[in-house]
Amino acid sequence: MQKIILTIFLSILLCLQIFAQEKDQSSDSAFGLGAEAIILLDSGQSVYNEDFELIFTHTTKIEILKESGLSWANVMIPYSESDSLLSIKGQTYNLGANDSLVIDSLNSATIKKKVNNGIVENYFSLPNAKVGSIIEYSYQIKIADWQELNTWYFQNDIPVLKSIYTTETPNYLLFYKYLEGLLNLNDFSRKTVKKMINDKQTDILIENYQMDSIPAYVQENDVPGYDYFVSKLKFELAEYTLPRQNTEFLLPQNYEELAFNWAGAPFFKDVYSKSSYLQREIDRIYHPQLLKMDVIKGFYFFIRNNFNIDLTYGDKSLEEAYRARKGTPQQINMILTKMLNQSGFDAYLVALSTISNRPTYPDNPNFELFDTYISMVRYNGDNYFMDASEKDLLFNMLPPDYVNNGGLVISQDAPGFVPLSFDHEDKEMITAEFVISDSATINGEYEVKREGYAVYNFDSRFLNNNRTYNDYLIETIFQNMDWNIKKHEVNDQFEESKIIKEYLSFARPADSIAKNYMEIQPIVFNEFPENPLQAEKRQNPLTLYTPLVRKASYSYSIPEGWTVLEFPSEKNVALPDGKGKLMYQCKKMGDTLKIEYSINYDKVIYMPDEYVVIKTFMQEITDTLAQKIVLIR
Repeated sequence: MQKIILTIFLSILLCLQIFAQEKDQSSDSAFGLGAEAIILLDSGQSVYNEDFELIFTHTTKIEILKESGLSWANVMIPYSESDSLLSIKGQTYNLGANDSLVIDSLNSATIKKKVNNGIVENYFSLPNAKVGSIIEYSYQIKIADWQELNTWYFQNDIPVLKSIYTTETPNYLLFYKYLEGLLNLNDFSRKTVKKMINDKQTDILIENYQMDSIPAYVQENDVPGYDYFVSKLKFELAEYTLPRQNTEFLLPQNYEELAFNWAGAPFFKDVYSKSSYLQREIDRIYHPQLLKMDVIKGFYFFIRNNFNIDLTYGDKSLEEAYRARKGTPQQINMILTKMLNQSGFDAYLVALSTISNRPTYPDNPNFELFDTYISMVRYNGDNYFMDASEKDLLFNMLPPDYVNNGGLVISQDAPGFVPLSFDHEDKEMITAEFVISDSATINGEYEVKREGYAVYNFDSRFLNNNRTYNDYLIETIFQNMDWNIKKHEVNDQFEESKIIKEYLSFARPADSIAKNYMEIQPIVFNEFPENPLQAEKRQNPLTLYTPLVRKASYSYSIPEGWTVLEFPSEKNVALPDGKGKLMYQCKKMGDTLKIEYSINYDKVIYMPDEYVVIKTFMQEITDTLAQKIVLIR
C-alpha cells in the first residue's frame, strides 16, 4: 500500500512540474501570441504488434488561452468502420488552491458515437475545461488494413509547440514517404531493433519525425494545391515481402515505368488501337489536301464542339461514349487521342496533377497524384496540348489550373514527363479616343481586342448558362446608367486563333464637376481599381493563374479655353526577376493628352517570401491607373 501511495504522489508531482513548464513555454513566449489555444504536444505512433496488427496511438495536449479556445475541449475522433477503437482516455488539468493540481478525468459513459458514410465518429467533452486549463486526450485504434500507415498532420488550426510522429515497421515493408507543406523537420532519427512478430524475430525500422513551433495554418485564397501546403507526412506502401511469400510490387520504381504500365493496361490500351466505329468520321474530317495542322485542329474542334460532359458515363466503354457524344472529361480526351492516332498522327494521352490538386510531383511515383487527363499531339518536333472537354478553350490551350510543370505521357513508346507552358496569355489591347466638351461631357470611341485567355475568360463568363455577348451590353448599360451609349458591339473573329473585338461609342460626364473645374478618370473599365492583394504577408504560395498582357492607348482632346492643371505622371516599374513590367506615360501634345501604358507578367506562382514583391507591384499598377486629369478654366 505504501508503494502505491508513493507512486501516485510522484505521478502527481511530475504532472505539476510538466504543467508549469508547459505553461511557461506557451504563455510566456512570443510563439502562439494571440491564439485562442495552443497545442503543447501532439504525438502519434504507428506500430505493428507481435500479431502483425497495425496499432495507431494518438495523444494531444492543449492549453486553452481564451474563451473561444474552449471549443478545443470538444473532441471528435474519426476512424473507418472497419477499424477497431481500443481505448479513449482524457484528463483536464487545473491549478487549485495554493497552486495544487486538480485533475478531472473523462467519464467513458459520456462518449457518444455516430456512424456517417462508413466513418465512425466519437464525440466527447473534457470535463471542467476553462481558460487556463490544460487538456489531454489519447486514443488507440487497430487499423484494419495493415498497408495503411496514417497520414500525420504536423500543422493544425492553432499553433503547435511540438509534434512528433513515430513509425515502427518490419523490414519487409517498404513505404514511400511524402513530406508536404513548406516547413522542414526539426529532428529526424532512425534505428533498427529486433522484435518478435508472428513468432519470428524480425528487424524493425523505427523512425521519429519531429517539428517544433509550428504556426497555425492560415486559410488563404488562390493557393495552388488543395491542402498540399498544410504541413504533413504521407505514406504509400511501395512493396512488401511477407515471410515465405514472393515480393509484391505495388508502386513502380519511376514515373517512366508507371506510364509504360498504364499504357499497356486494357483501359488505356484502347486509346492506341484502331476501331472501325471511328473510321467514317475520320474520313469525313481528314482531307489529304489540307495542311496537317489544319487536320489536327479539325479533329480537336469536332470533339470539342460535339461532345458534352456526362460524369455518369465513367463505367462506359469509349465506343459507347463516342456514339452517345458524351462522357467524362477523361473519356472525351481519350477519344480525341484515339482519333488522332488512328489517322496516323503521333498522339498521346497525358496525365496531369492540376495546380489546385498539388503544384509539384514528388520523387517517388504514385498514380494517385494525378487527377486529370488531356490529349497531346507531337507534330514537327513540337507538342500541342488539348482539352476537348471544355468548350471555351482554344486550340493548344489548357485551363489555367492545368498548366503545372509537367504532364506524364502514358505511352509504351515514349513514356515520361513533358514540360507544360502557357502558349497563350490573358491579352487585351485597347485603343480609345475621346473629346472633352466645354460642358464637361466626354464623347468618344473605345475599342478592345481580346486574345488567348482573355477570350477564354470572356467566353466562360458570357457563353455559359445560355448567356450571349449581348448580355455584356446589358451589363454595361446598367452599370453606367449616366452614360449615353450610342453603339456597342462584341464580335468574335478567327485569325490564327479566335479573337474577340469590342466596339463602344458613348458620351459620359466628367467624374467631378464644379464651376470652371472638371476632374476625369482617363482609364475606362479599369480592372485594377484596388490592389487585389490586401494581406500584409502570406503563409502559402499565391497563383495569379495565367500570364497577363495589357496594352492601351488613350487620347483626350482638351476644349478651347481650358487649361490642364494636372495630368498623370510617368511610371516605369519592373519585378526583380524580370518577369513583370509596368510602363506608363502621359504626354501633352498641343490640345491633346496622349496616355499609353503596358502591363505584363508571365510568372504566375509566387512563394510566400515573394509575396511582398508582387503585392508592391500590384499596388504600383493600382496607383498608376488611378491617376486623373484635372482641367480648369
